[in-house]
Amino acid sequence: MIEFRQENHFDFSSGEYADIFAASGATAFQSPTWLENFYEILAPHRGAEKLVITLRKKEELLGVVPLIRRTKSGLTLIESTDLGVSDYASPVLTQTARAALQKDPTLAVTFINSIGPHDMLRIQPALPDHASDWQSLILSEPEDAGFGAHAVDLSPPFEQWRKDNLDRKLSSMVARKGKRWKKQHQVVLQKLEIAEDFAKAIKCLVHFRKGRFDGDPIQTSEVEKFYAAVAREGGGNGLAETWVLSSDNSIAGILFGLTHQGRFYYLLIGADYDNHGRHSPGLQMYDWIIEDWMARGGTSFDFTIGDEPFKMQFGTHASQMSRFLRPNSLKGRLALTLFGGKLRRTHG
Repeated sequence: MIEFRQENHFDFSSGEYADIFAASGATAFQSPTWLENFYEILAPHRGAEKLVITLRKKEELLGVVPLIRRTKSGLTLIESTDLGVSDYASPVLTQTARAALQKDPTLAVTFINSIGPHDMLRIQPALPDHASDWQSLILSEPEDAGFGAHAVDLSPPFEQWRKDNLDRKLSSMVARKGKRWKKQHQVVLQKLEIAEDFAKAIKCLVHFRKGRFDGDPIQTSEVEKFYAAVAREGGGNGLAETWVLSSDNSIAGILFGLTHQGRFYYLLIGADYDNHGRHSPGLQMYDWIIEDWMARGGTSFDFTIGDEPFKMQFGTHASQMSRFLRPNSLKGRLALTLFGGKLRRTHG
């Protein structure tokens, strides 16, 4: 018998989770390191409780749906593990789990029941491939999230890839500025390896970003602590990479991202534009890290969510993101009618 269970003490560092995660098609945002630190550091600061639904056949694990429960404006919300930091929401399902959901739609009803009482289920943001999984779970149609995600496929050699993909003016400008910078200064781009360096780098990144982005989540202490923990632990197990760009021993920029199954997920960047802006340090880091990632066998560079124009200049293809809002009570249905726009916009 296949059944959904609520297992809020589920161990994401377990071997059974590692096995299904590796085969699931989920993203780095469902990795053990990301979820463990999300639940331990970030969720409690946002008044969110850990809620984990598993799908098992007897004791065999077939799927895991990581969620949170919190109360906002009098509504009990069940949400994907977003809180403004997770760019891609995905259930972690084996092919056996997907087949079972397709064969028996009533399993979705047991999934909703396993969550327990709530007013609203809110899932966001979801890539097209994962939207179909969510649809099978909650029997609800996806809606347009109003923004996209952008990624570019990689294939060596780098110079040919750059010629084929980068905007010609951007490519010329980045190459020219990079060559001049290296000629005039000692420019070094280094991937951090030493454990005690990660928190310092994230703190420096926070400093560089201050005042540059409205509502920047990392300007809050709990989000900074979360990213520092993921950077440190992920730097040791291959999930995360933190890059530091220096010029004559002065830090010019820092870039942080996740890696999973050949994909580099770019998440955060901060640069000292006051002292190094003429060299376009941000663009240089993208260019040089893509070259390095490609040389290590990377097959994709994912700029993740957001429709900033510069992403298209790197030859990216866009994926339209989806969200799901499913009321589960009279209060939830009234809230969706009265405050639907606000419910859709809020994900921090």
